[in-house]
Amino acid sequence: MFEMQMCIILILSMVIVATCGEEKSKRLLLNDPDVLGNRLMHIESLLQDLQAKYSSLQKELADEKSKHEQSLQNHGSTYIRWGRNDCFAQNTELIYKGYAAGEKYYYSSTYRGGASNMLCLPDNPELSNKTAGGSSLIYGTEFSGNDLIAGANDEDVSCAMCRSTNTSSTVMFPGRKTCYSGWKEEYNGVLASSAYSHNPSPYICVDVHPIYVNGGQRNNDEHLLYVTKLKCGSIPCPPYTDNVQVNCVVCSK
Repeated sequence: MFEMQMCIILILSMVIVATCGEEKSKRLLLNDPDVLGNRLMHIESLLQDLQAKYSSLQKELADEKSKHEQSLQNHGSTYIRWGRNDCFAQNTELIYKGYAAGEKYYYSSTYRGGASNMLCLPDNPELSNKTAGGSSLIYGTEFSGNDLIAGANDEDVSCAMCRSTNTSSTVMFPGRKTCYSGWKEEYNGVLASSAYSHNPSPYICVDVHPIYVNGGQRNNDEHLLYVTKLKCGSIPCPPYTDNVQVNCVVCSK
C-alpha cells in the first residue's frame, strides 16, 4: 500500500513538472486568472483519474487477497495420529477414526515376510464380498508391555486420520518433543515399532496420552507394538542418552 502511494505521489510530481514545463517559450503571468484556472482544472482532472485507478487497484488487491485466503482454506496436509481417535491441534480436522493394524508379529522361523508398514483402518469400512487368498494378511495392533503408560499392555491401538488446514507438509521429528521454529505442533509422543525378533514394522509416533479401542483388552498376540529404546554407538551420546525412550513430535507447516 505504501509503495502504491509513493507511486501516485511520483506520478503527480511528474504531471506538475510536465504541466509547468509546457510552452517554455511563454512566460506564465502569475496574476493571469485564466491561465492559473486552466492549469488547476487540468491537475484536478488528472487527480480524479488517478483516484479512480487507485480505487480500482485497491479492489483488485482485495479480490486477490480473498482468493488467496480461500485457496489456503482449500488445501492442507494429512497425517495419522497413532494411539488416539481424535485430532486436537488448532486448524485441524478429523477425516476418520479407526484401528491401527499391521502384519502378524510372528509366524515361524520359516515365514518372516509380509508387509512392513502399518495402516489406520477406518471404523466405517465399505466391505468387500469377495474372498482372498491367505498369503497377505493384516491384523489389529495391540500394545505389548506398559512402557508407554501404565495399563497399556494388551490394549488395542486406536488411530485417527487428521488434516491440518493452511499447511502444505506434515513431518514427524524423531528425538524431539517440540516443533522447530515456524512449525505447528499436531501432537507429541514416543517412538514405537515391532520387536527386533518379530516381523518388521515402521517406527511410528504414538501419542503420549493414548486412547484405546473399546473392548480391546484381550491378549490376541497379533500385531504387537513396543516402545522404542535408543542405543548409543554409531548414534552419538551425548547429545543422545543410552537406553531411554525416544520422544517424537508431529508438526505441520
